[in-house]
Amino acid sequence: MKNKIQTIVYDFFVNSSDFNGIPLRNISQNLNIEYEASIDLIKELVIEDIISIQSSTNPHIIGFQHYPIDSQIRILEEAKKTKEVIHSFGDFKISSEDTEFPICLYPSKIFLSKNRTLAEFGNACYTQQLALGEPHLKPIFFEIEVLDRYSNDPRFDFKFEDYSGRISCKYDENEKPIVRDEDDIFLKTFGLGFDENGNRLAVVYLRYLKDLTAEHQIYWKSREKSGNCKMLEEYHQNTIQGNWSSSYSIFSGFIGEQKCINDLTELIFSKALFRKTFEEENRPKEFTFFFTPTLKNYNDFILLLDKMISENINKDFFEGKAELFEYKELGNGLVEKQSKGTLQIFEEWLTSVFNVEGDGTISELFKPLKKIRRERQNPAHRISENQYDLKFTDKQKQIISDAYSVFRNLRNIFHQHPKAKSFEIPNWLENGKIKTF
Repeated sequence: MKNKIQTIVYDFFVNSSDFNGIPLRNISQNLNIEYEASIDLIKELVIEDIISIQSSTNPHIIGFQHYPIDSQIRILEEAKKTKEVIHSFGDFKISSEDTEFPICLYPSKIFLSKNRTLAEFGNACYTQQLALGEPHLKPIFFEIEVLDRYSNDPRFDFKFEDYSGRISCKYDENEKPIVRDEDDIFLKTFGLGFDENGNRLAVVYLRYLKDLTAEHQIYWKSREKSGNCKMLEEYHQNTIQGNWSSSYSIFSGFIGEQKCINDLTELIFSKALFRKTFEEENRPKEFTFFFTPTLKNYNDFILLLDKMISENINKDFFEGKAELFEYKELGNGLVEKQSKGTLQIFEEWLTSVFNVEGDGTISELFKPLKKIRRERQNPAHRISENQYDLKFTDKQKQIISDAYSVFRNLRNIFHQHPKAKSFEIPNWLENGKIKTF
């Protein structure tokens, strides 16, 4: 009888579509033996490390771990008290267990390693791990550069929102993938993690890696990272605990502050300071941290940031408020009329209408924005070899942090205007946790 149970459990796992376990009560029903007697036989198979159990709200997959044998025995003994409940829906009847934590049975990892052949999975290394009983929600860590292959290829639909994302290939108008079969992939979710030195990593739960083709599984395997790696708390809260995170990225904070400034200036002056603002769903996909710390990626980010700031300032906002031109003497009585830059106009106007208390000055406030402008102009005037250096990660963190701080201060300045007394700052922006991740 134990051999029959062993075979039923093994065959169910091998033939299932998602490496699933068989419900505990199915054993007694399939073999037409007493439920309690079947549990005693299963306990013997657990002690022999032939069968392993899962007991949770979703025991149909191996979630996080295989329980110690003594814990499995205790759970099985308690399961003898569990009653079967029959639900009737017209002519249909559905059976369920009267417990919050039902039980499913699996072949043990040792039994699978000795008895299961993996030829059917080819080179799909992560699918092989699931076939050998590895937990579905085991986090696998990778060098963050693994994502560049997808983020830079327009044939892939790459979505990333600061600490989580997904990847799939794109399809044509006939719903056919526009990539070769080997690239027809879907990665439902990936997240952000860190190594022991605080360097960013990508993290994927094992069950989602099986949805990559064998070729892509090998590619990800080549970028796998070992050591003391940790998952970002917000990603764990969202994907495992099922909670909404109360943290926001500094990139979200930046576009939130920019929108707030526009709403305030529209309210106060009937004209918005910026020509365009962004929502989370339409912000530029490059407006996040870059995955590979190279000079090119840093320069591309600076270019985008400058476009969102100085090039985005609406000169019409200053009509009748500030001088938009300056005059440069060329000699011989000649004078050239030159347009002022948007940052210069903005600074001069704000200095004329607002007094900073204490030792601060408006010019100090504008220094980070001018730095962005200079950083953008440097690569425009010279040809530089691309280079890889972790310092670019720190430089990006610093420059977006400074830009966010400037926008937050500007928002506070405009919020002090008498016409803005009734304006409510979004709570997430005023009191939320804004992080650089």
